[in-house]
Amino acid sequence: MKTVVQFLNSKYFFLIIISNFVFSFDRDFNTSIWVERHHLYSKSSIESLIFYAFENNIKDIFLQVRSRDDALYKSKLVTFNQNVDENLDPLEYALILGDLLNIEIHAWINTYLVWTSPKPPFDKEHILFKYPEWIDNTSENNKLDNSIYLSPSHPEVNVYLFDIIEELIKEYPNLAGIHFDYIRHNDKNHGFNDEAISQFQKEYFFNPKLVIQNYTELGLSKVETDSLINLWSTFNQENITTLLKDIKNFINSTNSKILLSAAVKPNPLEAKNRWSQDWVKWINDGILDFIIPMNYTIDEKIFIDNIKKISTQINNKDKVLMGIAIYNQSIPMISRKIILSKYSGYSKICLFSYSTIINDDFDLASLKYEYLNNKYLIED
Repeated sequence: MKTVVQFLNSKYFFLIIISNFVFSFDRDFNTSIWVERHHLYSKSSIESLIFYAFENNIKDIFLQVRSRDDALYKSKLVTFNQNVDENLDPLEYALILGDLLNIEIHAWINTYLVWTSPKPPFDKEHILFKYPEWIDNTSENNKLDNSIYLSPSHPEVNVYLFDIIEELIKEYPNLAGIHFDYIRHNDKNHGFNDEAISQFQKEYFFNPKLVIQNYTELGLSKVETDSLINLWSTFNQENITTLLKDIKNFINSTNSKILLSAAVKPNPLEAKNRWSQDWVKWINDGILDFIIPMNYTIDEKIFIDNIKKISTQINNKDKVLMGIAIYNQSIPMISRKIILSKYSGYSKICLFSYSTIINDDFDLASLKYEYLNNKYLIED
């Protein structure tokens, strides 16, 4: 409670009162933002974030609270991020301020991705040291270079991830949602964890790695090989889907209003076949409440093509926030993509990311101006 009082007595609170009358963002410019973990290390940075969101009419924030299997919240299951200020629970503090200002906080979780550095984790309790057998593998036995993922098809991995989400939901009931990122394989030739293969063999009686590596020696035709590998692909896709189903069922059993969402690859067919990310099923079957396609391309033709492919697959456009990158393109290009999204029936967008928004080289007010002055000039 002391922190709330301090916030109310701070410059932020009085600026917020003024901003209600002066700085209010145009209601037609409905955007959400992704916020990376390093903006949550101190109270002051969290206060700046929440005030900025309020000032600019940003109603939904996706906070990265689990990045490389470290927590920016109090957890009995995940090691705490060592960069966070002492005695600070970043998620709790953001929720307190968000509740005061009617800003929805979603817990952004890196699901299967657990490490991205050539150097090993400093914390010896990190999952890479505790459960190395959970790590994903490629068909050539490569450990994915610096991008290390857990195997979705190792039977113990999804139990661990379910427990993490269950803890979050129970300990932070005021969350607006759980937002899954990297809920996929690293690429098409991944997923070949030894235990995952063993589990698959028990059901289908062949080793997919051997089929891929030696199908000619096994006397298999291309058609026969593709048919067998499709079984393996479906097996991996279903294991990821099962995790989401179990979490959705748990939420329903508790009568919680927490929403489930995911950042997904924008091309639905490629997402499923290359990354085992069957988001069409997730959204159309009600497993997820909404998705955010990461339509980050700077190429407008590809951007439009992705929108068309998304539109042919989903039943309800209201369940889509169009994800747009702002780190790789100019304000006029970003504005046009926002306009194209809205013109295509996607009224809500999410910008990646807050780091760029607060950069000196970027001006959100200029983006707003560009959008408002051009939103009716779209060409067919």
